[in-house]
Amino acid sequence: MASVTRRAHGSRARRRQENLEKLLAALEALLAEGESFTEVSVERLAARAGVPRSTFYVHFADKGQLLSELTADVVDQLLAAGRGWWAGDPPATREEMHARAATIVATYRPRAELMRAVIDSSSHDPAVREVFRELTGRYVAEIAAHIRAGQEDGRVRRDLPPEPTAQMLTAMAERGLDRMLRGADDDAARDAVEAFTAIVWNALYRDAP
Repeated sequence: MASVTRRAHGSRARRRQENLEKLLAALEALLAEGESFTEVSVERLAARAGVPRSTFYVHFADKGQLLSELTADVVDQLLAAGRGWWAGDPPATREEMHARAATIVATYRPRAELMRAVIDSSSHDPAVREVFRELTGRYVAEIAAHIRAGQEDGRVRRDLPPEPTAQMLTAMAERGLDRMLRGADDDAARDAVEAFTAIVWNALYRDAP
C-alpha cells in the first residue's frame, strides 16, 4: 500500500509540475502580447494553457499564489546567474565582469515580462510581496558579503559601505533590467550588458588597490 501511495503522490506532483509549466508559458505569452497581470483572468489563462479551470483551482487558490510559485522558480534561476558574478572571487578584468553580466542578462531577459508582473503585484499582493522581498533581500545580503570579502583581500574598493552599496546595486539591477529588457531585441540586450558591466566594474573593482 505504501508503494502505491508513493506512486500516486509522485504522479500528482508530476501533473502539477506539468500544469505549472503550461501556465507559465501561457502567462508569459499573454504578458508579451501586452496584457497586464491584473487584466488576465484565471479563465483566460487556463484556456491559453490548455488546463481546465477546475484543475487550476485544485493547484492554486488564485493568480497570486500561482505567481508566487512561478516567482520562486525564477528567483532560483536569477540567484544562480547572479552568483556567477558574486559567489566567487571578484573579476580580475573588465572582460571577466562583462562575461558575468552577460549571463545575468541572458537569464533575466526571457523572464522580463514575468518579473514586471511580480513587481506590479508586489504592491498589493502580500504573498507576492514576500517572495519579492526575499529575492531582493538575498541579493543584498550576498552582494554585501562579496564586497566585504573583496575589501579584505584588496580586490574591491575599501571606501564603499558594503550594505548600502549592495542595496543600491540591487535596486539598480531591479529597475534597470526591468526597463531595458522587456521586449528587448538583441541590440538592447547588448546595451544592458555593457551598462551593467560598466557600472559594477567602475563602482567596485576598477580603483581597488
